[in-house]
Amino acid sequence: MKLFFGKIKPTPDNKQIKEAYYETLSPMKLGEVEVGDYAFIISGKDIHLWKAKERLDIDGHPKMTFEVIHNNLPLDSRKFVAFKYFRLDSSLIVLTIRQSPKAFYPIHLADSSFTESMLLDRNTYEQKNNFRKINILHSEKDIETNSIDIQLYFDDNKQLQIVKAPFFDQSLFPNFKDNLSKEGNGRKMKDSALKKIQKGVKEGISYSYQQLPILRMYDALFNEYGSPDDPETVETEDEPVQEERLFQSSFELKSFNQVYYGPPGTGKTYLVRKNFCLDEEVTEKAQDRIMLDTSRNFWHLAPGRNGYLWDELKRDKVLGYEWVDKSWGDLEQLTPKHIEDEGWGNYQLISYLRYVKKGDYICVISGRRLFGIAEVTQDYNYQEAIKNSFSFQTVPVKWLKQFEHPIYLNSSQTKTFVRLNGGTRWSTLLTLLRENGFYFGEEELVNNKIIKPKNFSFITFHQSFSYEDFIEGIKPVLADSEDEGSEKLQYEIVPGIFYQACEKAVQLAGYETLQDCLSDSRINRQKRFKDTQEYYLIIDELNRGNVASIFGELITLIEDDKRLGTSSEIITSLPYSKSLFGVPLNLRIVATMNTADRSIEALDTALRRRFSFEEVLPDPKLLKTEMKDLDINLQQLLEIINNRLEKLLNRDHTIGHAFLIKIVDIKELRQVFSNKIIPLLQEYFYNDYAKIGLVIGADFLEIKKNKAVFMKIGTYDSSDIEDKTVYTLKNLDTIDDLEFQNMVRRIYE
Repeated sequence: MKLFFGKIKPTPDNKQIKEAYYETLSPMKLGEVEVGDYAFIISGKDIHLWKAKERLDIDGHPKMTFEVIHNNLPLDSRKFVAFKYFRLDSSLIVLTIRQSPKAFYPIHLADSSFTESMLLDRNTYEQKNNFRKINILHSEKDIETNSIDIQLYFDDNKQLQIVKAPFFDQSLFPNFKDNLSKEGNGRKMKDSALKKIQKGVKEGISYSYQQLPILRMYDALFNEYGSPDDPETVETEDEPVQEERLFQSSFELKSFNQVYYGPPGTGKTYLVRKNFCLDEEVTEKAQDRIMLDTSRNFWHLAPGRNGYLWDELKRDKVLGYEWVDKSWGDLEQLTPKHIEDEGWGNYQLISYLRYVKKGDYICVISGRRLFGIAEVTQDYNYQEAIKNSFSFQTVPVKWLKQFEHPIYLNSSQTKTFVRLNGGTRWSTLLTLLRENGFYFGEEELVNNKIIKPKNFSFITFHQSFSYEDFIEGIKPVLADSEDEGSEKLQYEIVPGIFYQACEKAVQLAGYETLQDCLSDSRINRQKRFKDTQEYYLIIDELNRGNVASIFGELITLIEDDKRLGTSSEIITSLPYSKSLFGVPLNLRIVATMNTADRSIEALDTALRRRFSFEEVLPDPKLLKTEMKDLDINLQQLLEIINNRLEKLLNRDHTIGHAFLIKIVDIKELRQVFSNKIIPLLQEYFYNDYAKIGLVIGADFLEIKKNKAVFMKIGTYDSSDIEDKTVYTLKNLDTIDDLEFQNMVRRIYE
């Protein structure tokens, strides 16, 4: 039997739970669940056991229906993770409570003792001895062999260790860290767990899943102490994790093109990033990483027009380029006169190869596509340079990496061979190499991690953003290094952000480039896109750009049924390059916009018809009502301010909970008022300070009632304004902490 756990967001009607199905726009969210598999369904505080019954395809949206085995099992997420028959891996420990890119994840069994009849028996989940504890042992001699519990112990040097029990995913152990010495440095949740673990130094102690959840132990001992706690899984000594908070702030796409809109500070961008983008890929095997020396020369080498030489070059252990014909002889002896006498060629380009030294790196790049990187093993030497099967001279290399799919740089280069160091592509090259297993100094190995955004790209629209930036445009070719020399200005057609997103989306479906996808048959495209992973293009501040102009022909191509991989797919030609173009089925466009900046009605009507819109409103329930060092009820504060703003303006001009969600002391509250709330109110009311006072109170205002005597101007009567009251804002930095706290409390009391 195959087991999974899945998460379904609770909704007001709870339709999916009541009717036992899961439907999504994203095939990957179903994971590997097949008909006949069992799934523990986590929905808010409830956990159900279902069995997959039938997989359907509803207008391109995968749907799985289930048979209900048990509703509302006697489990919560912490108890579920502690179930002794489950193998402990990072997915089970973390993703049962925290946000995740997929809805279903496999559960691996700790051993073969768990049977299907036990799975189906509700009593299995009520027996106390079926759940792991965390035992903190005084010494190694106290270890119990074959225990089902997690055992931590102190060795002879009083260093904390963990018993590497077989019910753990063994890949977790290299990440184990004795963080006990870090306790008290500001990570409240980690400190709470470390404090409990520390008690085992003097005497053994055992914790149930309620007293010390496995997630808390994992956070404290399998991660760097400095990594932040998940803000949505906060708990106190006596209060359980508030799982429902997670689901209150989760999104589910209703369309291939989705806009989330609402007042500023509602966390739209944060939630989009959190819900739809895969966590950054982390690789923790330091021995697999390759160090590069940035003091060496990095050379760009073009493998012929459109990269036609790549297939031959990648099979050999030498690299060179066509301009350096063997007939030129020893490049060390070559002069500009030789070139002039022959009547063709570029001296600088041809002679560059002679500057290549042992230890340099050659990056094989065609256009913007980086195919591989090699290290030169010997200085240029003419006698060796001609010992190859090519018609051109070469240098010997050892391949460091050949990429399965090309990596895309930020720009191309028209020259065949040129130095990359310090050029327009230099920083992008280093970033991409870091993401693909390389590093440039020992300090980068401190955490043994490679950070790689896996399935998304991010763009912010602004007034000058154009079609040429978004799809493709004609741009000047800039020098790729500071020592190239001056030449005539050249131009090239450069793909924009959206085109690049399409390229990355089709790579997830197994194509190398978008053009490869377009040259494939429609039937093959439909097969490849059926269950492939999604790629997300996140557009922040959608309404700040001229959307109709930016999208151009995409107005039609982004429709659900016009995408590549559908039966009604449309392929068009782009105006600049004349190349074919279509939008992949697995590309999702997710946009955000502030309604206080500009109304939805300002967007092009045709575009609005092609997007689904979902409002994200301030949610005071996500805020704290009590804090240790601050006598402020943030929930009441936000509710009162927003009630007043709705009366004076409308709900589009309210204030989001994100401004207040991280506040823990009076200093942070003062900064939020000074830098966020008051400037926003000034914008809302165009510096009408009296109305600002109606929202936050007269305590924040300087009120001047002194009479002003104006100069006489003919018969003009200024008597009606001589007694006018003038309002200005107080400088909050001059107010002491206690008085400022009282001022804020008076807003809602």
